[in-house]
Amino acid sequence: MVVKKTMNKTTNKKRGNGRNPLKNTNRSREKEISILEGALKVFGEKGFEETTIVAISKAANISEATLYEYFSSKEEVLFSIPELYTQREFDRITEISKYIPDAKGKLRLIIQAYLEFFENNRLYSSVVLLTLKGNRRFLNSKAYEVVRNSARSIIDAYKLGVEEGVFRDDLDPYLVRNLVLGFIEHLTIQWLLIDRPEKISDYKDIIFDMVIRAIEKEKDDDYIDVRLKIEGN
Repeated sequence: MVVKKTMNKTTNKKRGNGRNPLKNTNRSREKEISILEGALKVFGEKGFEETTIVAISKAANISEATLYEYFSSKEEVLFSIPELYTQREFDRITEISKYIPDAKGKLRLIIQAYLEFFENNRLYSSVVLLTLKGNRRFLNSKAYEVVRNSARSIIDAYKLGVEEGVFRDDLDPYLVRNLVLGFIEHLTIQWLLIDRPEKISDYKDIIFDMVIRAIEKEKDDDYIDVRLKIEGN
C-alpha cells in the first residue's frame, strides 16, 4: 500500500520565539524591515494600546496574513523595533570607534552618537523610552539583549580608560554605564515630553564633562610637587 504524504501546513508556522525559521532570504529580511519601519510610525503616533495589526499592515502595505508570516503578535512587532534599530546604530558606532584609540575619545563618540540618534529618530525614541522602558516582558526578550549588548560599549570604554590610567579603578563598570545612559535618557525624555531643550545634541559636551568629572582619575599632587622640585633644581 502506498501512503500518500501530505505537507503539514503547520510546518511553516513560527516556532520558538515566534519567528518563521524559513525566512532566511534577503528579500524576506527586506520585507521584515519594511514592516518594522511602518510599525514604528504607527506605534510612535498612536502608542501601543491604540495600535492594531490592521494599522501596522496598512502602514507596511501588506495584508494581515502576510504580517503574521513574520510576527506572531503586535507585541512581537513592537519588541523587534529596538532590536533592528539598535543593532544598526551599534554596528555604525563600532566601525567608527575602531579609528579612535583612546578611552576618552571613544566615550565622547558614544555620548554624541546616542544623543544624535535619539534626536534624529524621534518616533523611535518615543517608542523605546516612553513605551518600552518599563515593560517587563521586553526586559526579558531577545530584543532587549541587543539593547544591553550595545550599551556594553560604554563599559568597554571605561575599562580601557582604567587600563590607560585615566579613569578611576574603584567604580563598578555597570554603574558607570547607568550614569552615562541616565544623563542621556533623562534629557531625551524631557525633550520628548515638553520639547525642551530644542536640540539634545547640543548637550553632548556638557554630559561628557559631567561624566568625566565623576570617573576621571585624580592626579597625584604629591608626585607633581616632587617633579616640579626636581626640575627646579
